[in-house]
Amino acid sequence: MLLLLVLAGCVQIENGVHIQNDTNEDVEKAEKVFEDDDRLLSAIAIFHEKEILSGVTVKTFSRFHKAKIEKELTKKLEKLYEDFEVTVSADSKIIQETKKLMEQEDKDKLPKKIKELKTLSEEET
Repeated sequence: MLLLLVLAGCVQIENGVHIQNDTNEDVEKAEKVFEDDDRLLSAIAIFHEKEILSGVTVKTFSRFHKAKIEKELTKKLEKLYEDFEVTVSADSKIIQETKKLMEQEDKDKLPKKIKELKTLSEEET
């Protein structure tokens, strides 16, 4: 039983900022926004056409302020990338699906999947 508890506690959380850029836009500004926010453990984002889809993992004590963090990050990114439609979510399902999209080989399905994830993130649970 003790071994199971130790192994369960060793689950590795992927930290850092991972951005996939399918545009000509400079993503260093977005990286800086995510890296400078000390409430975040990790961030993942996809720049595609005129869309930015981002999932963020917040630190343990910040999880009660997820909505506020999402809103603040969205405003910052919208200010930096005025021509883009920005979606930021701290929902773990959005983060997982965004990671899958980044690993996906078929880029033709990307706009449809991004649209699906955006509607999923807008739903209230």
